[in-house]
Amino acid sequence: MKFKLSKYIHVLEDEDILAEHVILFSTRTSVSIEIKRELYEHIKNIEIHRIPDSILAKLIASEMYVPQDEDELQEVLTANIQDINNQDRYILSYTIQPSGNCQLGCHYCGQKHLNKVMSQEVLDLSYDRIIKKSTELKDTLKEINITWYGGEPLTGLSALTEFSSRLIKYCDENNLKYSSNVITNALNLKYSLFEKLVQDCRITNYQITVDGMKEFHDKRRYLKNGNESFDIIIQNIKNIVNTELYKEKAHFNIRCNVDSENKTNVLSFLDYLEEENILKNVSFYLAPIHDWGDNKATIKGISKQEFADLEIEVLMKLMEKDTFLKKDIVPPRNTKPCMVVSQTSEVFDAFGNVSTCWEVPYTPYYENTEYYSGNMLKDSNVNSENTIMRKWFSEIPTNDSWCKSCKFLPLCGGACPKDWKEGTPACPSFKFNIDDRLLLQRYVNETSLTV
Repeated sequence: MKFKLSKYIHVLEDEDILAEHVILFSTRTSVSIEIKRELYEHIKNIEIHRIPDSILAKLIASEMYVPQDEDELQEVLTANIQDINNQDRYILSYTIQPSGNCQLGCHYCGQKHLNKVMSQEVLDLSYDRIIKKSTELKDTLKEINITWYGGEPLTGLSALTEFSSRLIKYCDENNLKYSSNVITNALNLKYSLFEKLVQDCRITNYQITVDGMKEFHDKRRYLKNGNESFDIIIQNIKNIVNTELYKEKAHFNIRCNVDSENKTNVLSFLDYLEEENILKNVSFYLAPIHDWGDNKATIKGISKQEFADLEIEVLMKLMEKDTFLKKDIVPPRNTKPCMVVSQTSEVFDAFGNVSTCWEVPYTPYYENTEYYSGNMLKDSNVNSENTIMRKWFSEIPTNDSWCKSCKFLPLCGGACPKDWKEGTPACPSFKFNIDDRLLLQRYVNETSLTV
């Protein structure tokens, strides 16, 4: 078979650190190989007779060498579609918003919060919709996964607990795995509630947002009555993360939203979490504040390069504290950039609306737009199959995105289709710090092979 060098390769050449070597990184497989410079020249020129058999096998296995006549873009997109279709046979994933309310008034939130909890009628329709889909997939289905989201989902606790109880009972009776997670501000997350959520609702993963140290967080994530929230949230976290129940059955992921105002305090915040005996028991990650529903939040944003540089600083800090995960260094192959590309993933809000993106509900910018699939109160058989963005991978070859020519496409899948539709490309931060990530990976000796 004749081969060609894949276009989905990133080459790292750094004469100061890699005096005699280069690192080849396949974005199709997330595999890196460190080789001598002269060997790289043979590889580029497809001089197979000059390449050791062991390295040639590695190049083929990692898809750095691919068949000469292969349409790589189509191969990647087809593989994504096939993988998602396969996942859709086995897993149902729903995002449920039991409440449209939230206690916080974050300046960067695109939602309009209303004192609305999911009614019994909407709950019943939502539950029936899940069961109907489950029945359709009865021969292959293995798992139902729920993400509880808001507003603040814990302000809709009555709906959340009833919905959970019914789904758990159904899964237990039908030999299905049930898993769930929640995205919460943690204001109401006292230990007694945490215990109920874990034991009765089987919510085991919690994403909690804390935007750095108190002086920064409280300027951004304040209560609607103007009161501060940092101390309450941190105390709730501290009261939970060192308990046996937490260590055995749950995990917190601390999200820190950053812009130009609070980026300088992130490393100090990590020190604080360590001092409070929190950091070793949680995961931590950064997210850039972005324009959500025309909220103009990016006015105080940071550039993609600035954010990418900060990410590396955070990774190095976590390495220093021995709390990082090796899998977080170099991005893996990603066939599913978001829920919108999955036919078995939907969002239900407290009003009975069905959508395919969780930034849509409660966001005035999207009212009466094609981003909604329909409303269950008006039509219980809402069809989301052809909702905008569902066919994202089929669109890439001819749409206006530069994804079709980007070597990082296999790692991000085009990231957020909605952002592309709105003219705000969501290129991932690793595109801007991949060299540093590869060098960090080399430092921890995770997957590199030196020749």
